[in-house]
Amino acid sequence: MSAVPELSHALDAFNSGDLDRARDLAEQALERAPSPQLEHLVGLIHCRLGDAEAGLDWLRRASQSDPQNTGFRVMLARALVDCGRPMEALEAAPPPEGTSPPELALWHVRAEAADAAGAAGQSLEAWGRLCRAGVVDWRAWANYGQALAASEQWPKAEAAFRRAIEIDPREPTVRRDMAVSLARQGRENEAADELLKWSDEASADLESRVLLARLLADLGRDEESLAQLDKVFEAATGRPFDESGEGAFAAAVSPDGKVRVSLALEIGRLLERTNRIDALRRLLADAESAGVNREELAYPAAALALRDGDAEEAKRLLEKDRPFPDPLRGHRLMARVEDSLGDTAAAFAEAEAMNRAAPDRDTWLPKAASYIRSVRLVADAVTPQWASRVRPLDPPARGSPVFLVGFPRSGTTLLDTFLMGHPHAAVLEEVPLVTEAQRSLGEGLDIARRSRADLERARDAYFAELDRHVPVGFDGVVIDKLPLNMLAPRFIHTMFPDARFIFAQRHPCDSVLSCFMQPFALTDSMACFLELQSAADFYDAAMTLWTRCNEVLPLQVQKLVYEELVADPERSLRPLVDFLGLEWREELLDHRATAKARGTISTPSYDQVIQPLNRRASGRWRRYEKQLEPVLPRLLPWAERLGYSR
Repeated sequence: MSAVPELSHALDAFNSGDLDRARDLAEQALERAPSPQLEHLVGLIHCRLGDAEAGLDWLRRASQSDPQNTGFRVMLARALVDCGRPMEALEAAPPPEGTSPPELALWHVRAEAADAAGAAGQSLEAWGRLCRAGVVDWRAWANYGQALAASEQWPKAEAAFRRAIEIDPREPTVRRDMAVSLARQGRENEAADELLKWSDEASADLESRVLLARLLADLGRDEESLAQLDKVFEAATGRPFDESGEGAFAAAVSPDGKVRVSLALEIGRLLERTNRIDALRRLLADAESAGVNREELAYPAAALALRDGDAEEAKRLLEKDRPFPDPLRGHRLMARVEDSLGDTAAAFAEAEAMNRAAPDRDTWLPKAASYIRSVRLVADAVTPQWASRVRPLDPPARGSPVFLVGFPRSGTTLLDTFLMGHPHAAVLEEVPLVTEAQRSLGEGLDIARRSRADLERARDAYFAELDRHVPVGFDGVVIDKLPLNMLAPRFIHTMFPDARFIFAQRHPCDSVLSCFMQPFALTDSMACFLELQSAADFYDAAMTLWTRCNEVLPLQVQKLVYEELVADPERSLRPLVDFLGLEWREELLDHRATAKARGTISTPSYDQVIQPLNRRASGRWRRYEKQLEPVLPRLLPWAERLGYSR
């Protein structure tokens, strides 16, 4: 080929961008001495000149003339992808056997072709082969992560995204992808951390910041949520957020005066989620004045209507929003609306639809079943013989916390809101302090077999985490409120033998029904509430473990009954305050003022705790007795045991 002068001149012209001259010289050389190399060059020239069909014809001839030339197949496949013919590209680039540089290039173009063709399996295979070969290319690793995410292999997707970030930490979009993979594994706090990095590095748009603020609010990260909201308002209005709501709607108006309804909707959802009701009213009023129909802001408008006692209007608005853009929240709110209207069958159906819409539901259900089995195994192991082997530590010099526990949706958030009103009580709202202590022990051994040094290390880990939330030297009562710590009294007693427990009790049918009708951030335990039967099974397992621990360990427990609390708060709270060693304060009874002062509430009760007390939730299960029939044999014996009559 080098003996043909026209070829050398053609290559020079091609490399310098003189494509017409390159084509003429290459075709002259091709007439004199046909070869696969010349056919390939002519094909490339025609593609560069925009004559795709001619270019593809010559590239295909070259590949057929020299089928062992991997480079020819790579260029043919790439040209086919560029021409929008990815399936043909996959045929032109069959999977190679090795990982030489030309073969890796073939895997790369095959991966791109598979992505363009929507061939998920082939995309996953190709990007995987590239990355397992050790390529140092953040795009390849990011694409591999996306392929793994498409097949819902979330831990592997996370690892791929982490490798992409290691290679190029400056690429912020990968952080967003990794945040998704973390969230889909139930690790919402880590997901939020990655989104915060992404938003700062990528100069995130206002919609993304509002969504991030709502996620942070859901996680109870109030200050960070408000910081994101401040950035939204400052970008739009030049000033930070005002609790009155002034400027809330202005943030949804673009510089050219157009209303960004989607942004107004997200701001409304955030204001509702964080109980900024005055600001929400102002937003909706300003939006209406600007010609935005309430139906366009259906979810926050409906939520406000329901809070104001107009369930009919709430339902009308929500019906305009079907199918719900956010099924979890939409069906949850509609379930509350139908419940307020007295249509229990419709309300229960909405709750079922909400739970069916849970992300990765089919993945979480077996995890829930396994979790319930594990709780039962622990309960079986709690025997008098086991308790006789337990050797607790001495009480800590700094004093032990009080543990507020109870099955979820048993009134723990309402109770901790009352207790927050006491100036000498520090209430921690669902901070996993016990989990942190347990993690320090690692996996495996029975707590009764752990050494004193192991237990002291675990207690030190607990206090180290506690000191991040309560000022060192606080001389009041620290109340660690996390309902499912009711599953850990054997561990807590070993670390804190003088610990006091507040057990929040509610009728088991009401608790289970409420859990089923609320959306939760999914974990192995919270996934138990995706189905009514597993929710009831979880209640039975949890109460069995709690009861057995009370039978074999000398726990100090003060019971507080939800139904009695809402009927007569002072009568219920006075014995509890005495149990805590605190003086009675009349301000304890103003739970609504305390709820408003505490800011964002991260539990599912966020929109109920600020409402006046009423007894409507007590005995609500009787209105749903038909729907609860399958689980009543599991729950009613517990009701009788707890003192409720049939």
